[in-house]
Amino acid sequence: MLFQNLIEEQRIFFNYNNVISYMIFRPKIKKIEDSFIARLRCSVIGEGMLNEGNIFLIDHAIRNMPENGITFEIGVYGGLSTNLILHLLAKYNKEVLHYGCDAWIYKGFKDHLGVVENHIDGKKEIERTDYMNYIKNSFINATTFLNPKHLPFICHSTSDSFFNNWNTKKQFTDVFNRDFNLNSKIAFCYIDGDHSYNQTKMDFNNVNQKLLIGGYVLIDDSAKGSHFGSAKFISEILKNPQFIKIYSNPNYLFKKVK
Repeated sequence: MLFQNLIEEQRIFFNYNNVISYMIFRPKIKKIEDSFIARLRCSVIGEGMLNEGNIFLIDHAIRNMPENGITFEIGVYGGLSTNLILHLLAKYNKEVLHYGCDAWIYKGFKDHLGVVENHIDGKKEIERTDYMNYIKNSFINATTFLNPKHLPFICHSTSDSFFNNWNTKKQFTDVFNRDFNLNSKIAFCYIDGDHSYNQTKMDFNNVNQKLLIGGYVLIDDSAKGSHFGSAKFISEILKNPQFIKIYSNPNYLFKKVK
């Protein structure tokens, strides 16, 4: 028992030291002060998904992006990042339309282990499709309430399907039941969809084909040391002569330079 207590005390000591080391040596995240954004984080579903560093990066991109393009978003979930982008476009007097897509597909905590069930995690009476319809409707409600005069053009679609329709000049129908065509180029894109390596690469390449020179791309969950495939893809962008790194805060923001 004495030996077990000693081992436990050492474990606690080392964990404590690891926490203290992280608090001392972790990179300082650049932030911006904005009252609406502070309120937004507790007004829209998905508060934990609005990375503090990403707010700074999106703000930088929107302030400095080319004037003759659109903003675009892959993955919108409950609307946090969408309403953030719409707020910043208005704040900086950018007369720009915002577009995007989300497949609204539920991903369980154990899906990657091959344990895929019809219900959501910890709640067997709620089916995955019902939960994601709830999230989608929350997106529609939040965006309609917070930005009724600047509704974005967001489609219930995978990113692959969206870009295929874009490339073949097909008509879109958004979640607000509006038909539209898309012929513009992208000035800023936020990639926050499927975080796997292959899909992040596909999304980035599709965006690059539509991205203006001087345009920006932010990739979520791309921070150094992250276990996501999106982080593993970053090394390829860093070698791409078309792009330069603007910030890693801790996720990566790139600018297209040629």
